[in-house]
Amino acid sequence: MKPQIAVVGSINADLVLQMPKLPGRGETVSSAEPKWFPGGKGANQAVAAARMGGRVSMFGAVGDDEPGQMCLAALAQSGVNTDSVLKVASPTSTAVVMVEDTGENQIVVADGANQHATFDAAQISAADAVLVQFEIPESVIIEVGKAANGIFCVNAAPVREISKELAELIDVLIVNEHEFAQLGNPAFGLVIVTAGSNEVVAYQGGEVVAKSAPPKVEALDTVGAGDTFVGAFIVSYASGQSVADSLERACAASALSTLKLGAQSGMPTSDEVDQFLQSSKN
Repeated sequence: MKPQIAVVGSINADLVLQMPKLPGRGETVSSAEPKWFPGGKGANQAVAAARMGGRVSMFGAVGDDEPGQMCLAALAQSGVNTDSVLKVASPTSTAVVMVEDTGENQIVVADGANQHATFDAAQISAADAVLVQFEIPESVIIEVGKAANGIFCVNAAPVREISKELAELIDVLIVNEHEFAQLGNPAFGLVIVTAGSNEVVAYQGGEVVAKSAPPKVEALDTVGAGDTFVGAFIVSYASGQSVADSLERACAASALSTLKLGAQSGMPTSDEVDQFLQSSKN
């Protein structure tokens, strides 16, 4: 049976600017025509999880504006239930995403409606897995963790200190190598550490329990690759697959997501990941 996934998190409208190289401090560079995409770490992970076969419900907030409508339509198109997403007076949160021709990126997020994210405790407690990120207030994250009966997975991005109260609630922590270092190499629960195109490592109680190397691809846009990994991993893990197998599928999904522009538009389906993994083994 497909796992029931609840995602409580951010919903952003992404303004993407493609450029030959990212600007340095005080530097101005020219960009191609700006493009708008639905985004936000919460919404991205919801889409990734839905495309990988999860039954996904999104909890968060958008403004009563055109960017908010775009974001909700994109979620629904990918099969995410948006009935619990609030419409608030604040504008939909916006991210300005600068993408270098190499695929590297820099992102600035302007908070808005995300600060009003809320959730339904009954639906959270019924989910097989619950995903949160750090683009919403920690007070909300802690209450979500208390309500969760299934796997409580925290993607600690953008990174900030994890309080003792929150740490005691986490079943799975997913961070990149820089966030892992800034958090002081946390050793509680299952900790997954990604490293871009390099090897992903899973730790349990501080000990390495699994590793996986992402497939090599010619990346066009790495925006959303980390969110794809998170969504794909939690669906596989909540389905009862091993940590090692879940890492392999998540790495493949993340690699495939870099082949198209936009965080959500390139996220693969479960069938596409299956075909990719099968072809890579032949």
